[in-house]
Amino acid sequence: MKYKLLAMLLTAAMLISPVLGFWHPPEDGAPQCPHFGALINNKWAVTQPYIFNETVDNFCDNFFVTVWALNVTDLYGYEFNLAWNTVYFNLVSYEVVQTWPSQFPVKPTASYDLSSPYTQIQVAIAPSPGVTGDFLLANLTFHINNDVCYMQPLQGGYFDLYGGKMSNSCTGDILTCGETDAWWQFKPKQPEIYILPAAINCSKIGTTFEITVWLKDIVKMTDFHICLGWNGYLVVSCANYYTSLISTKKSNVVINEDVFPTAWRASSNIAVNSPVCGQYATLAAASGDLCVDVVMNSSFPLINGTIWLFKVTFTQCDAWFCGAQPTYTPIDVETHDVTMENASTPIYFIDGYISVKCPLPVNMYLANQDVKYTYPAATYTFYPIPGDLDGSGHTGLEDLMIEAAYYGYGGCTKPPGSPPNGWAYHYDLNKNGIVDVFDLVLVAKNFCLDHP
Repeated sequence: MKYKLLAMLLTAAMLISPVLGFWHPPEDGAPQCPHFGALINNKWAVTQPYIFNETVDNFCDNFFVTVWALNVTDLYGYEFNLAWNTVYFNLVSYEVVQTWPSQFPVKPTASYDLSSPYTQIQVAIAPSPGVTGDFLLANLTFHINNDVCYMQPLQGGYFDLYGGKMSNSCTGDILTCGETDAWWQFKPKQPEIYILPAAINCSKIGTTFEITVWLKDIVKMTDFHICLGWNGYLVVSCANYYTSLISTKKSNVVINEDVFPTAWRASSNIAVNSPVCGQYATLAAASGDLCVDVVMNSSFPLINGTIWLFKVTFTQCDAWFCGAQPTYTPIDVETHDVTMENASTPIYFIDGYISVKCPLPVNMYLANQDVKYTYPAATYTFYPIPGDLDGSGHTGLEDLMIEAAYYGYGGCTKPPGSPPNGWAYHYDLNKNGIVDVFDLVLVAKNFCLDHP
């Protein structure tokens, strides 16, 4: 009998909990004192901006707002206000939800209008009871007048729940968590530009690799101007110098013809300033950059969504040309384990903009301001194979011959006929001060090791 009674009590608690207020919707850290709250498309509206265009193409859609009284005790009356940017949104319908049990009257019962601000007031009439818990007050349907292009990515159209007041049946006012209950913005998802692949790892000099510049979450795009850059690499030797790790040329840049067909272009230009492989100079002279400009004509159909803009093919240079081979860390003479220095350079966005067909002043999205990107956008790294002294991607007889040519030399010396900057210490693999049998053994241990 005792257990049957307990089961009946638990069942009754589950049935009456929505009325008594035991159900508390998740509010993402919202305060637990009495306050008003709102859901936009079933997401709690808080002070952070509300990113609307999750699919980019949902402009001119309806969205739904529900307003709640949360964590109240003995609620006997309330008032709240909703305001919004009428350039962007219209209230098209509403439903006032009676908080008190339907057998008890409330006032006012008159209709509300659809203008901004929307003000809703409800007061219980005796003998209505005061209610406790969380209660749905209103269901409202809004329509987006203009597409999300009209809203700047870092601004957007506002939506404001404010001036909330609550009262109880005894002392009057209920103290809420601040007069301004929620203010937030609708705004389009911020476009992002990025490079794929983000990491390029190579081991063979003279081969090529391709990167692709992508743009996602763009609305009503027309034109673009994007510049990339990469750095020279410092070769540490007896005479330090910079050299280029990668190189390209204008013919290696390909614009997306499917998205930006030549027949629709008003103009386009590709400018490349790239060092050639096998030169050493200052950092500026060993670094490179390229810019791609595309302007479409006025009849061009506008672009929404995610696209790739252009592709670039690079050639891998010799990071240690002129005989300056990779630097090796000291090794264990017994095991001949070695760690080699890797040569690396970032590939990054210098500047640029994306043009969109929107009313002024929102007709241009600036890179790293309106358009998000990270630094570096990609990273190129040359990982030499142990014992591969000529950068061929293979450890073989040629590498043993190179090591043998420097046998007996050390430090910043070099044998007759060796290339410029071909100092002996580059081939002193175990860093004991001289090229000797231990270095030959290290190359021999990795003989026939190929790039995976």
